[in-house]
Amino acid sequence: MRRIARYGKSYEDYVEAIYLLEKSGVKVSVTSLARRLGVKPSSVVEQLKKLSEKNLIEYRRRGEIKLTSSGREYAQRIIEKHSILKRFLENYLMVPNEIADKDACSMEHYLHDITIERILKFMSFIERIFKEDSYFAEKYQEFLNEVSLNNSETSDESIA
Repeated sequence: MRRIARYGKSYEDYVEAIYLLEKSGVKVSVTSLARRLGVKPSSVVEQLKKLSEKNLIEYRRRGEIKLTSSGREYAQRIIEKHSILKRFLENYLMVPNEIADKDACSMEHYLHDITIERILKFMSFIERIFKEDSYFAEKYQEFLNEVSLNNSETSDESIA
C-alpha cells in the first residue's frame, strides 16, 4: 500500500466528495459540493482555494471543479482506507453495517498508514488460518451474543 501525504480531515472530506460526485457523473460545482457536504457555499469556496493551492483540484471561480491526478490518487487512497476499515469492522468485529460505515468514515482520517497496513495483514492472517473454516466467526459471534446478554451494547443509546 503506497503512502501519500496527509492534509487532514477537512481536505480529505472535500477531495473524497469531489471524487464521488465526479464518479457519479454530477458536474462538480460549489453548490453541488456544499449540498453533498452540508456546508455553506462560502465555506466551500474557501476550502477550494486551499485545495487548489495544494494542487489537488483545478478550480476557477464559477467554473467546474475537477480533481488533478494527484487529487484523484489522494481520493482513491482515502476511499481504499474506508473500504478496508469498513470490511474489518463488519467482517472481523461484526459491527453492524451502518455503524461500521460511520466509524470507518471517522477512522480513515486519523489512522496512520502503518496501522491500516497492519489491519490488512491481520485480516490476511485470519483468512489464511481459517480458510474455508467458519470456526473463528462462529465462536466470535457466540461470544458477542453471550456478552450482549450481560450489557446493553445494542441499545439505541449506545449506538448514537
